[in-house]
Amino acid sequence: MNDKKQKPPRTATASVATPSSPPKGKNQGEGDYEAARRYREEVGEFLDHSNVEQIAKSAAPKSALEARELALAEERARDRSKGDDPADVGAMYPGRKTDDER
Repeated sequence: MNDKKQKPPRTATASVATPSSPPKGKNQGEGDYEAARRYREEVGEFLDHSNVEQIAKSAAPKSALEARELALAEERARDRSKGDDPADVGAMYPGRKTDDER
């Protein structure tokens, strides 16, 4: 026999309270008010401790070609929505067949 006491294995159902998780069984209804509060606090911390202007400048396009490619990609993304592509019909209307399948 082993003289050491064995601890039971930790399972996924073990409840460990952390600052980032709400207490188990707490229903918050339509919105997660605690998550929203944490988000606002973290955004405020980021803004207080970061050089936002420098971050924005470093994210800006490095050349006119890159700026044009980004603008074209944005335009293509805005032009197409779900349902414009016949392959998306199934996503928009489950069970409905595309024109090719009729």
